[in-house]
Amino acid sequence: MTVVDMSVDVVIPYYRDQPMLDRILAALHAQTDLAEPPRVIVADDGSPTPPAVPPEVTVVRQENLGFRASAARHLGAGAGKGEVILFLDGDTVPEPGYVAAMLAALDRNPDLLVVGRRRYGRFAEPGGDRPRGDIDLDTDIHSDLHVAEVLPDPVWPASFYAETDGLTRGEGAWRAGLWRGVLSAVCGLHRRLYDLAGGFDPRIVGYGGEDWDLAWRCEQAGGRLRYVPEAQAWHDGPDWAGREEDPEHMAQKNAETARLGPLIANPLTRPAGGIFEVPLIAAHVHAGHAGSGADAATCASLLRWADVTVTVDPDTPDAAVIAELFAADPRVRLTARGPWWAEGPAGAGPRRRPEVLVDIHRPCALGALDPERLRALCPPTGSVTVDDEGRVLAEVRTSRALAREQIWGETPGAPESIAASDVGVGLLGTGGAGVRLERVLGGW
Repeated sequence: MTVVDMSVDVVIPYYRDQPMLDRILAALHAQTDLAEPPRVIVADDGSPTPPAVPPEVTVVRQENLGFRASAARHLGAGAGKGEVILFLDGDTVPEPGYVAAMLAALDRNPDLLVVGRRRYGRFAEPGGDRPRGDIDLDTDIHSDLHVAEVLPDPVWPASFYAETDGLTRGEGAWRAGLWRGVLSAVCGLHRRLYDLAGGFDPRIVGYGGEDWDLAWRCEQAGGRLRYVPEAQAWHDGPDWAGREEDPEHMAQKNAETARLGPLIANPLTRPAGGIFEVPLIAAHVHAGHAGSGADAATCASLLRWADVTVTVDPDTPDAAVIAELFAADPRVRLTARGPWWAEGPAGAGPRRRPEVLVDIHRPCALGALDPERLRALCPPTGSVTVDDEGRVLAEVRTSRALAREQIWGETPGAPESIAASDVGVGLLGTGGAGVRLERVLGGW
């Protein structure tokens, strides 16, 4: 294997399990095919007693305010300066080639988030009478790395990796949901991508979901995902997600589902028709092409999508009508459109964006188009226009495609074009005549 020369921080969230931490530190000390050893950062989530570690290992601590593994990981990442950040859970022991395999996949791929293979087993009991934390990484700990019993891998996510060709097929598609294949126990990425996405969200309290949230935000920032099965690490005990009949497990999974709905703007995480702070679709209605009522009717059409935010140019002749008609609807605002995609400052926190971005250039009933069909029209890079006899009614793109262009330098081609009539979209207020809103709203 070619040795990759990149500085690496390995972040381990920790809570009251010194013997397992000893195993992980020894396994990291025994990594092979590296230009230099990784810097190891243990992020303690408020243990009553701090972990005992060798002098070369960094420990950062946070107050015990509940299960805050997401905050601990983010705290640990912030304590390092490596080009690459690898995350290992506090019950997951890497094989000797783990770090080298992760680095090989990340080499010359600054936009990549990689996931290793998490295997399952039971470790032998620690040998001897060595006090906890009193470890000699070169000699007396290696027997503790032995997996005494190999446990079966869960069917999922292995089947998911196979279906998606290792998280490379279906990239950026709503229903693919590649971010569901990311496990924080065995993942890594360049610090550049971590910062673009805003890192693990320190506000998440409770078990589960913070890895999906980070992976989804990395995709929105133009990042790519990849499964690296040769990077293997062993989880101590069976897969937690396999205990479906356990009432406590079900309650925790339901709490995770409720937690992720507002965070991840995707149909796989939230109920249809809900209203969320970060919507699936953001649309802006530009003014200046029709008479009274046309822009208001356009807004009414867009609200059929439900999970949407609509901004309208204040110069529209419908400004007063829109302000009154939608006064109590938080989804509609009169305001100039800012940049669809802007890179936040370092340390600004999680960056969440709508999945689909829509510019309405001429009043039209674009809301007649089903959201999934709208998303399916979007190319991986660039945008698509909805046209009516040579006139552009709307331009549609994804946040991810825009990030690929603005952040990663991908050059899009000319916008793809689709006829409005082919997708059932009609022009409103033709010839500047405007529309009678009562007819649009009441169907008269």
